[in-house]
Amino acid sequence: MLVAINYIFTAIAANHSLKALSTGKVTTAMMKPGAAFILMVTAAFLLYVNHFLWQQRSREIGLYSMLGMTSRNLDLLTVLEKAYLLFFSLVGGLIGGIIFEKLAFLGLGRLLQVQHLRQSWISSGALLQTVMIFVAFFVVLMLVDLLKIHHLKPTDLWNSATATHKHHGPLFTIAGLIGLVTLAGAYYITLTTKPKITAINHFFLAVILVVIGTYLIFIAGSVILLNWLKKRRNFYYQPRHFIAVSGMRQRMEQNGAALATICLLCSSVLVILFTAVTLYCGISSTARSYTPKDITIVNNQPLTKHQGQVLKDTARQHHATVTDLTHYEATAPQVGYWRGHSFVNQGTIDNMTTATSNSMIFVTAKTYQRLTHHHTVLKGNQALIYAPGKKHTGRLVVGGKSYRVTALKKLNFAFNPDHAIFSPIFMVVNKLPKGMPTMTVTTLNYHLNGNAKKRIAFETALQQKLHLSSLQFSGYATIFSLLNGLYGGLVFIGILISIALGITTTIVIYFKQISEGYADKQRFTTMQEVGLSERETTKSIHSQVLMVFMLPIIGAIINFAFAFPAIKQIMTQLNFYSLTLMVAIAVIITVALLLLYLVIYGLTTRTYHQIIDK
Repeated sequence: MLVAINYIFTAIAANHSLKALSTGKVTTAMMKPGAAFILMVTAAFLLYVNHFLWQQRSREIGLYSMLGMTSRNLDLLTVLEKAYLLFFSLVGGLIGGIIFEKLAFLGLGRLLQVQHLRQSWISSGALLQTVMIFVAFFVVLMLVDLLKIHHLKPTDLWNSATATHKHHGPLFTIAGLIGLVTLAGAYYITLTTKPKITAINHFFLAVILVVIGTYLIFIAGSVILLNWLKKRRNFYYQPRHFIAVSGMRQRMEQNGAALATICLLCSSVLVILFTAVTLYCGISSTARSYTPKDITIVNNQPLTKHQGQVLKDTARQHHATVTDLTHYEATAPQVGYWRGHSFVNQGTIDNMTTATSNSMIFVTAKTYQRLTHHHTVLKGNQALIYAPGKKHTGRLVVGGKSYRVTALKKLNFAFNPDHAIFSPIFMVVNKLPKGMPTMTVTTLNYHLNGNAKKRIAFETALQQKLHLSSLQFSGYATIFSLLNGLYGGLVFIGILISIALGITTTIVIYFKQISEGYADKQRFTTMQEVGLSERETTKSIHSQVLMVFMLPIIGAIINFAFAFPAIKQIMTQLNFYSLTLMVAIAVIITVALLLLYLVIYGLTTRTYHQIIDK
């Protein structure tokens, strides 16, 4: 399947009809880091599988050596095995990739809402590139195995499968504490991240700390936990707990690393799918944050008579009917940041710093009443404030003046004039503050019979004839199309990456169950010989499997829960403010992954039990 996914990524990235789209360059540009990430996952997966197979076959290779096979014979055996594995992997993977690439391409076209994408049956360039990549991977794996054979003695090969890991209590205690502190630091960063330009940097720092902390917690922290459980006599000396705790304690270094890997893979699936799906589902609301009506024009004055005539002529040429034409005056956006209850004004966007978090815009109470049809009376320093993503009430200081503000839940004309990552805040006051530059906002809706392509053509023609820049002119259909191309491609990449991570997770769990089964088989046989019943054996099996395999998914859900606030702040910078939708998507994806994980757990538990019962 990883061969197929690599082929699909490469084939779609090389598609000419996709590159010809207005958003094609963005989509293909996103495919490159996605393909690089898939290659990293593939390399890690192949190394893990090769290591697992080497552990399982080391005694067999040691036996061949003791029976008289030379190093040259073992080298030839290894080369032939890798050649067969490479051949069948490429044939099966490429056939699957060619078949499923058509389905993936149709899905991408549907996400991008494009009907005229074309794709040949086989992409020769993608085929050749995929073959070369996997040939290189298998050559590396073959060289690794050959080096292992030449550097190990037959007795080492015979005993490596049963080698045990030694633990050093103080070192593991220190490592466990470091892991706990590192993980706590990562969670603190995600909880305190603000919607600033540095938010993404903070999030990636938290990700690095989570990776380090998770590995240390599962490897060293798990040893500390098992030692603590061992001291609880009422728990430890029950048959089903005794075998699980004692068995896990002997191999926790290896098991801890595998469990941490599973945890991080599941965490990655949750974060990637949640981010991509949330952005895609919020395209409409995000587009409306740039232009509340179908068209928004920002200038230093209302439309002139000539511009009004151009608007009428262009609408008539495209068979469009203009409605709800209105304009109002507001202060130009002033970027800044909050220091307690005071907004520090930094001026225009050219003066932004890493502390900048918002832009402030003032409108008068008369404008508010005219545009919303809500009657309001403001006395003295009273003001209304609309701040999506954060609630402000009470006394606030803005521009050196103190206001007693009341929060607004909705504001139908709020938008982001600068198209910037700083969330706009609108304040409704009796009079616009003196000394601040102003802007005139013109908005309108239009009715046009036709598809999105015709609406985009009308908006493009109107912008060109009015001689306005993209910062001055915003059309809903145009922005929706751009966001759909961007976020649709992101969802597609997220799904493919999640499938790759899901396959890797499943294989890691399956191989781990097999290795645990063979390692515990003799132990359970011994316990039954000394009087442990089959029922008690079954309980002990379930106890160990539960302890081993529930920890990663619980850890993944905890990681995701703490990542949620930071992701929310990043979403705010992308003009997405619907917390309800974010929570709903997070719950659905978490439940879906949990159910899938439980299915895998159930299937691999049967495999584990079958090995024990042989």
